[in-house]
Amino acid sequence: MKVPEIEFIPLRNAVSSDTTTILDVLVKIVPPGPEANIQRPALNLGLVIDRSGSMQGKKILYARQAACYAVEQLLPTDRVSVTIYDDQVETLVASTLAKKKTQITRQIERIQARNATALHAGWVEGGVQVSQYFAPEQLNRVILLSDGLANQGETNPDVIASDVKGLAQRDVSTTTMGVGDDYNEDLLEAMANSGDGNYYYIESSEQLPEIFQMELQGLMATFGRNVTLGIEPQGEVVLVDVFNDLELTHQGQFKLPNLVLGNPFVVVVRLKVPAVAGEQQADLCQFSLAWDGNEQEEHLQQQAMLQLPVLAKAKLEELPFNPEVQRQVALMMSARAKQEAVQRVDQGEYEIASQLINDTRQQLLRAPQSPLIEQEAQSLVELDADLKARRLRQYRKRSHYESHQYQKSMRQSS
Repeated sequence: MKVPEIEFIPLRNAVSSDTTTILDVLVKIVPPGPEANIQRPALNLGLVIDRSGSMQGKKILYARQAACYAVEQLLPTDRVSVTIYDDQVETLVASTLAKKKTQITRQIERIQARNATALHAGWVEGGVQVSQYFAPEQLNRVILLSDGLANQGETNPDVIASDVKGLAQRDVSTTTMGVGDDYNEDLLEAMANSGDGNYYYIESSEQLPEIFQMELQGLMATFGRNVTLGIEPQGEVVLVDVFNDLELTHQGQFKLPNLVLGNPFVVVVRLKVPAVAGEQQADLCQFSLAWDGNEQEEHLQQQAMLQLPVLAKAKLEELPFNPEVQRQVALMMSARAKQEAVQRVDQGEYEIASQLINDTRQQLLRAPQSPLIEQEAQSLVELDADLKARRLRQYRKRSHYESHQYQKSMRQSS
């Protein structure tokens, strides 16, 4: 059976025998490639679509197209339901096997924009539809699309996120898609984080079919679910930092996204390693990956020990820094800086936020360059322009989404 590999890329390929070493390490989780002959899990999807008045025009048109695309990709053994909401909730298509796709897509093409936004109630009904036909060997997911604020029924973000987390604990995950600049990004990101799903900021409704395609491809290539990573420093080694924004389980393990065929996930850690005297090689940290496979009650594990040679300080300093590690740390620090800048903006401290963005950009420019580093530096320029022009809604959404992408997605630094 093919299993993910755990690969290590340290900042330097050794630690010191006579002084403390601060060591940044990329822990790369590498699932099998997409060519692996692994049967995908059956899908049990609940599509939940905002049809409030602000969705009129191109937004509702592209939402219909995207939902129809999703239905067309399903196998006859997959299930799908379609829930629409404004100030009222309607189950347009009750959960059904995806055998009669034309009938389902005809119902979707009837969707028209109308009134207010009962987001929570719409999500609840989508969750009910998925839960009615829940099976642990399936991939059970609600996909919520909205362009507005929750202004009808339950609107408290903490309550909504708590409900989403409760459903996720029963293995029904939630992905959220925010369209335009008027939705509540704090709410939709919190729902995705609590729901073990993905979060997307869709600036233009024309992107909707592409985003749905990305989401469906990830679901169909899912190799492992309920993924956790245990990190156990050895001896006197200290785990100083995990740069990714990852939730901890009750057992102290880090929750990771689903394992997707062909998509590595990188966790960036910083270790403090005291002087290692009298050894030629040191065991520094053990990493334990655990996940649920696609077969029923299949719980799997993989372990790897980070081991590095021990050198005298003078010899260690002759070793080059790994540019991939430097780039990835720079990107993670940029993501953190964006989050801090948003907090400053929320407090009205615009100049401090702007300075933070510009300082971060200068740090990026000092890192080894790559297309992704250059793209991130340009993104900071654009964010600062949004801030100076007081385009605050767009600024917040872009900052949230870009930070989310670097810290919780599969993106690489090279």
